[in-house]
Amino acid sequence: MEQALLLKQTRVLDPSSPWHGQVVDILMDQGQIVEVAPHLDAPSAKVLEGQGGVVSQGWVDGQVHFREPGEETKEGLAHGLHVAAAAGMTQVALLPSTHPPVDHAMAVESLLAKGAKAQSSGCPTVVLPMGCVTEQGQGQQLAEMSDMAHHGAVAFSDDAPMDRVGALQRALTYSRAHGKTVMDLPLETDLNHGGVMHEGLVSTEMGLLGIPVEAEVLRVSRDLEVLRHAGGQLHFSIVTAAQSLDLIREAKAEGLSVTCGTTAGHLVYTDEDLRGFHRTLKVRAPFRSAADRKALRQGVLDGTVDMVVSDHRPEDLEHHDVEFVLSPNGMAGLSSAFALTLHGLAQETSQDNAHAAAVRAWSSGPRQVLGLAEAPIAAGGPVNLTWHAPEAAHRAEVPTKAVNTPPLPEGLTCAVRGVVHGTKHWLAQA
Repeated sequence: MEQALLLKQTRVLDPSSPWHGQVVDILMDQGQIVEVAPHLDAPSAKVLEGQGGVVSQGWVDGQVHFREPGEETKEGLAHGLHVAAAAGMTQVALLPSTHPPVDHAMAVESLLAKGAKAQSSGCPTVVLPMGCVTEQGQGQQLAEMSDMAHHGAVAFSDDAPMDRVGALQRALTYSRAHGKTVMDLPLETDLNHGGVMHEGLVSTEMGLLGIPVEAEVLRVSRDLEVLRHAGGQLHFSIVTAAQSLDLIREAKAEGLSVTCGTTAGHLVYTDEDLRGFHRTLKVRAPFRSAADRKALRQGVLDGTVDMVVSDHRPEDLEHHDVEFVLSPNGMAGLSSAFALTLHGLAQETSQDNAHAAAVRAWSSGPRQVLGLAEAPIAAGGPVNLTWHAPEAAHRAEVPTKAVNTPPLPEGLTCAVRGVVHGTKHWLAQA
């Protein structure tokens, strides 16, 4: 940062910080937290008035797609990073299912170079590339995972269900050497192949082929058995069903190295919201019943769900404005992801508890899954902060290029006031 920043009178929400729960001033300069105290003066610093605001460790989106390389017109990396910064994200993990896929070290290096270019122009959000588990993400021959890990890949995913047990077993075995997490989307594709939403009363009334809960539960059960045999680190990228959470909760109690995530949308929407054939809510891991949604909320609150992601998948009008069953899966929910998380959790607990759980699911949770260093808010530590006002009205300061943004609940709250990461920062307009 060209000028020191002094964030005044903001509450710290960071259990790893000695200032957790206190209202303080934070002086930042040259990418470092210089001092934290109840009151500070720094005449040469730019002052940010933080009354009513909260500062936490920077948020991390563990699963986004900016469509680069291959489909940059739908979003693009440079613009996507600015959208992420305005959404409160200091780091974003990029899905590897691009065109061509990120399945070799040079592709990882290319994304890191493009991210560095965006940062050199002032964007504070850092790129975290993920690599494919298999070549071309096709689920057959393993990709050069160790080489990609050496060059900066933070995790591995084919961004699709791993149908071949042998490929998953070998990937998990190799993960013991390179130390990175292997991700699987838990879905048995043979069960109601071609399903477009949750299988239930709503899908029947709409005349659409559904995806049963069993398709996820069977895959979770299978993958956990493979993990018991192979070892390594396994992450279920998007969990949607209460029964799946029960299995994962038991596996964690057993001591298996397993984590899981869900999307912000799964904490808010259900299959009922698809009535009227709303294409924006057509997602690969479907929105399920109200009971499943409640279980997911409880899973985030009790820590069974390790991280919440946006699963941001931007589409343009040409591809999105088609018949429901032909429209691509996915929605562009990055801008509202944290606000939706907070809204969903607040339906089950107090606003304070919901806020604390949401911050955990967007900061320390993804850092643990992706093997990233913590950034406690304390003097001498690195600057990696998200400054926000949880009770202020939500708004998207930097809108996505995408047309498939989700319908938002009325009264949605949480305004991102700024992010500061290293020597770069983004601040919302007053």
